[in-house]
Amino acid sequence: MKIIQCEAKHLEAAAGLFDKYRMFYEQPSDPEGARTFIAANLEGRRSLIFLLVDDAGQAVAFSQLYPSHCSIAMRPFYYLSDLFVDPSARRKGHAKVLMQYLIGHFGEQAVQRLTLETATTNLAAQALYESLGYEKEKVFITYHKML
Repeated sequence: MKIIQCEAKHLEAAAGLFDKYRMFYEQPSDPEGARTFIAANLEGRRSLIFLLVDDAGQAVAFSQLYPSHCSIAMRPFYYLSDLFVDPSARRKGHAKVLMQYLIGHFGEQAVQRLTLETATTNLAAQALYESLGYEKEKVFITYHKML
């Protein structure tokens, strides 16, 4: 297995996983919308996407991160928006391998932190993140104004 940073030549694999990820969060399948969204992110360099490719050469997991900056620390950080493992490849440690890669990759770049959210019902993800040293927010409260 290997982890690669997604480029235009990997668009179909990334878009397919992204569509399944959205379906996991109870959104209707939209392969063309997923392809358009991922293509725009790659072309506009709005996000970084990493693919975990298994030994058969199939992309079975992906992560998508968006860059930002911490004003207080005066350093960049990344918001890990999406992490998904294809259902056919679950329970093989792929999510942990991908997360460990991201921690090492961005740690080498002096990035201040990786920030993420997950559903309160996604206990498997919470257990994974906590096993990797992530801590639940205890100081700040997050608000959203849906527009």
